[in-house]
Parts: sequence; structure tokens; C-alpha cells
Amino acid sequence: MLETLAGRLKWERTGTGIRVEIPARLDWSVLFYVVWLVLWSMGGWHVMIETFYRHDQSMFNLFWLMGWAFGECYVTAFTIWSLTGRTTLELDPCQLEITRRIVGIQIGKRTFSNTDVRNLRFIPSRGRGRGSSPNQISFEAGDKTRKFASGIEDIEAFALIDKMLDIYKFPKERALEYLDLSR
Repeated sequence: MLETLAGRLKWERTGTGIRVEIPARLDWSVLFYVVWLVLWSMGGWHVMIETFYRHDQSMFNLFWLMGWAFGECYVTAFTIWSLTGRTTLELDPCQLEITRRIVGIQIGKRTFSNTDVRNLRFIPSRGRGRGSSPNQISFEAGDKTRKFASGIEDIEAFALIDKMLDIYKFPKERALEYLDLSR
């Protein structure tokens, strides 16, 4: 039975480990993207009908239609993720597993041995506008930095990391204690 961990996070104990459900961040930008999607669709259909009616095969129209289709797919995927996306973290004393689902369908799954995971940390959002990035949790595994729980609130991240450290004490490099992420 899932219980509230903090904010939107739900968790349950699984034998010697935990399972945590992290829903995708739903905010005002989804409304903007839905309106954009509707307007973009109307413009794309207009160009397609006009191209078909005139038998115009110009490269401009073909490139415009390809860009239109790419934009439609990207914004549709983003909107569906925002409305139905969910990340599930399963942690036991031996391994860490992160699974992403959209509309209940698994779209990605990564499993890491706990002995390979290090430097578990919360990364707060930085800036506004084009160079901004949302809150997220990251860790090192092998030679790569892995990130998950994008858009998580501060209190949710601290509660999640605290629960994770109850199951396994992930090693941390001392130099990270002196890293300033305030910019």
C-alpha cells in the first residue's frame, strides 16, 4: 500500500527495500503547450491542404511540413509526459532501479548495482528562461552522471534521499561538499 512520503511522492516498503512513485511535474506550461499544439495543428493542416490543392511540391512546403510534424510529435510527447508520466524508483540493499512510464507503458528502465552508485545529490533549479534547469536528483554510475526526478520539489527530494540513505549508504566524494551550486 502506497503512503505519502512528501508532497506528491508515494512510497512503500518492499521486503528489505523501498519503492517510490514520482509523478511528472504538472505546471502552467502544459496549458501553454496545449494551446500552442492546437494553433500549430491548424496552421499545419492549412499548409497541407493548400499544398495538396495546388499540387505545389516546393521544397519550402516540404521542409515546413517536416518541421511541423516534428513540432507536433515533440509537444504531444511532452504534454502526455506531463499529464501521465511517472518515474518509479526501486531500491534494495543490492541494486537501484529507475523505471519511467507514460500512460502506464514502460518507456525506459535502468538498473544499477549499489556498489557502482556514488555521489547521490539534489541539484536545485538554476535560473530562469533559456539557461534554466529544473530541480533534479543525480548520481554517478560508472563514468556517467545519471539524473532523475526532474521538477521535484526541495522537500520531496530531501525526503526521498533520506529514505534512500536508510536503505543503502551511497559513498560521496569529499570534494562535493565544497561544490557551490548557488549560481
